[in-house]
Amino acid sequence: MTGALPVPVDVADLVVRALRPLLTARAEPAVAGIRVATRVGDGPDGGPPSLPWLLVAEDSHTWTWPAVQRAVVRLTCWHRTEHEAKAALAVALALLCVPVPAPGLLGGDPVIGPLSGIDPHTARPLATAAAVVRARTPAHRPPGGHAWP
Repeated sequence: MTGALPVPVDVADLVVRALRPLLTARAEPAVAGIRVATRVGDGPDGGPPSLPWLLVAEDSHTWTWPAVQRAVVRLTCWHRTEHEAKAALAVALALLCVPVPAPGLLGGDPVIGPLSGIDPHTARPLATAAAVVRARTPAHRPPGGHAWP
């Protein structure tokens, strides 16, 4: 029976989809115009194509059957200054660690950061942070399968 098992959602993509509207709604100057993505590398020297840029990457992942995932998500923000990069990451990290951050996310806990520095490849200011994010794999009806709880 092909397709009968629930497939976990991509946690990094879920975090991106959650952070985009949450950051857009914020008044902090450091997050104004920030772009959130799961990739970077189209800009000069392999860096982001525009500033500010927030990269979401997944460093580890577990899945508790049937539906709860736990992932360590690394956030990296390139910005105009180290201070702005760190400030933008502080907002993003806080938004991920509230009790119910967004649909599909069950909450998060900070692991490290935000820590600022200079990107050795692009010489642009950046900051990095990490959080453990818990997410629920949505119930769905696989093609030809059963609805999962």
